[in-house]
Amino acid sequence: MRFHERRSDPASRAHEVGRRGFVMFEIALPPIQTYEARDGKSLCYRRYEADSDKLVILLHGISEDGQYLHPLAEFISKKGLAQVVVPDLRGYGYHPVRRGDVEYVGQHDHDLEDLVRCLRERVRSGFELIVAAHSGGGGNVIRLARKKLGSEIGAYLLLAPSVHPNAPINPKKDLWSDVSVNKRKLAFLSVLNALGLRFWNKSIVLRNDKPAESRHGRETLEISYRLLLSRTPKAKYERDLRAMTQPTLVLVGEKDEVFQPGQYAPMFAENNHAKVSLIRDCDHDGILSDKAAFREVESWLRALGREGRKKAL
Repeated sequence: MRFHERRSDPASRAHEVGRRGFVMFEIALPPIQTYEARDGKSLCYRRYEADSDKLVILLHGISEDGQYLHPLAEFISKKGLAQVVVPDLRGYGYHPVRRGDVEYVGQHDHDLEDLVRCLRERVRSGFELIVAAHSGGGGNVIRLARKKLGSEIGAYLLLAPSVHPNAPINPKKDLWSDVSVNKRKLAFLSVLNALGLRFWNKSIVLRNDKPAESRHGRETLEISYRLLLSRTPKAKYERDLRAMTQPTLVLVGEKDEVFQPGQYAPMFAENNHAKVSLIRDCDHDGILSDKAAFREVESWLRALGREGRKKAL
C-alpha cells in the first residue's frame, strides 16, 4: 500500500528541508473557517474566493493537512477558474478531534457530504461542484463516486492519486518511502470486521517515519485502521472508477517516484473516459506547483465552463 506527500509550511523565511530539498515558503493562507458535521463536531476548511460559479473541493494526502495545497488552490482562484475549498479532513489539521483517527469507517464520506451541505447554505449564488485531490486524497474522491454525494459532483480532478493497494499503479517494491503499513494487522482487523467485531478499529496500522529534521509539527504520522479504510476504496475499486462518468482529468508527473506514471492511462481507460496527462520532468509533489500542470488544469476548467454554457443554450 502506497501513501506519500510532502508539503509547504508557513515560515518566517524560505528554507530547505528534507532529503529532496523540498522548499518551504512563507504563504498568506485564507483564514480557517469551520462547519458542523452531523455528529456535532466542528471541522476546518479554508476557502479561496473567486468570481466563478464552479467550486473545487481539494483534498490533501495521507500524512498532511491542506496547507501544502496552497499553490494550486491559489492559482485556480486567482485565475478566476473556480472557488476553492481546502478542508482538513477529520483526524488532521491544527486541532483534530483525535489525530490520525475517526469514529468509524466511512466517516470522511459523511463529513464531505456535510461540508457540501454547509457550502450550499453559505454560497447563495449556487455552484457546480468539482472534487479534486492529490495523492492519498485520491482514494477519498474515488470512494465518493458511488456514494450519496456522487450525484452532485460535476467533475473530478486527480493529481498523482492513490487508488487502491491492488491497483496497477503501485510499484511492486517500495524503495525509499518513510511510510509503512502493518499488513498483518490490517488483514487481521479486516477479518474481525467481516465478523462484525469493530472494537479494535482504532488500532494503528500505518506509520510515517518522517525524519525529525523535516517535521513541522502538524503531520499526522500514525493512522488508525478505520481512518485508513475511510480513505481507501473497497476491494472492487474498479466499480468506483466505472461510476466516475463525469468529466475527469488525471495528472501525474513523468518522474513520479511514488506510483508508476505509465500505468494510470491504461487503468483509467479500462474503466472510464478520464483524460490522463503525463507532466514532463515532474515528480509526485512537484505537480502541485508545476507550470505545465497548471496550464493543463486551467485549460480543462475553462473547457468545462464552455461545455456548461453550451448545455445551457
